[in-house]
This record gives sequence, structure tokens and C-alpha cells, in this order.
Amino acid sequence: MKKEKKKISKKTFIILRLLFVFFLIIGNTFAWFIYTTKVDNKIDVHVRAWNVLFQAGEQAVEDYVNLDVDSIFPGMDDYIYSLQARNQGDVDATLSYVALEARIFDEQYITVEGREVAGQEVQEGDLTSAELLSKLASEYPFTITVGLSSTNISSHDGVATYNFTVVWPFETGDDEEDTRWGIIASNYKKSHPDSSSITLRIKVIITQNNS
Repeated sequence: MKKEKKKISKKTFIILRLLFVFFLIIGNTFAWFIYTTKVDNKIDVHVRAWNVLFQAGEQAVEDYVNLDVDSIFPGMDDYIYSLQARNQGDVDATLSYVALEARIFDEQYITVEGREVAGQEVQEGDLTSAELLSKLASEYPFTITVGLSSTNISSHDGVATYNFTVVWPFETGDDEEDTRWGIIASNYKKSHPDSSSITLRIKVIITQNNS
């Protein structure tokens, strides 16, 4: 008896072809970068910890986190990055964050909060930080999430962690969207080989608790 040949579904074939194109374009150079820019001196530094010491009369300290994802594709390894915030002051504090802007391939978003930070007028259709983060977590076949291990951080070396993740499963259950966005991702990288596929700018805040 002749052995039956296993059939490869059309969708699986398309995704495999997209993966092949990605590796041809960028090989093993997938990169994940995160850095903070200090407000006071504008120096970009790569960090894994944010050490905060409140000065006399200071109620809040802010920093900016820029995330750049070089390239994404279906079935990629999950990207997970953690930024530790350490409270070196004498008073307990509260952690928070707001999304200021994001770019997903050719789609650019500036939030209401982002306009305020930049001193710009809010435009019709601008999303709030919460709306943008919800969109990034639910409206694409990949998910981009920002979270906190705790919103409270104790004094005298208390620690909490900001977590940033990007996940794109090989299959999400929606064949049409998986294929459509896989093609968009591949075409974008071919047209913009030196540009990040995703960028996200977050303002992180630590505020002293009132005694």
C-alpha cells in the first residue's frame, strides 16, 4: 500500500513562508532594547534598575522608558523585560505609569497624556493612556502589555517591578488576522530594514505617600 502524504494547510504554508522571509531579511539580529531618559540631564542609559531617592520637599519622581522592538513575527519567542524600581527614601511610595505614544509598524498613536507632556493640543480621536494600553493588549494578533508587580513600594530599599511583554503565538485562532498581520509585519521590515517594528514610550512615576 502506498503511504498517504501529509497535507499542509494553506494557512500553515503561508506562515512558514513568512518565517522564512523574516530570517532571510534579518537573520539572527532580532533585538530588544529598553532604556530610560533622565528628565534632568537628557542622557540615555541602558538600565535594569531605577533607584529613587526623594529630595527635600520633592513629592514625585518621573522617568521615561522607551521600548523598541526590532522585529516581530508569528511564533516568535516571548519578549519579557523587567525594570526594577527601588525606593531608597524614608517614606513609602506609590508606583504608576502612563503610555505617552506608540508606533505599530506604520500606525502612530499619541495619547492625551502624551500631548500634555509634549505641550501639544489634544487632537480629536486621541486615545487616553488606558485606551491605548487596552488596544495594544487586545486588538492585534500579538499582545503588548505593561504591568506592575505592586503599586506600593516601601521605604528603605523597597522594590517593585515594571514588566513589559510582547507575545505573538504561532496561531491565535483567527487564521485571517494571523495571516494579514504576518504579511504586514514582513512587508514593513522589508521596506524599513533599519526601523523598529514597534516602539512604545511610557512615563513611570513614583509618588511619596502622605503620612
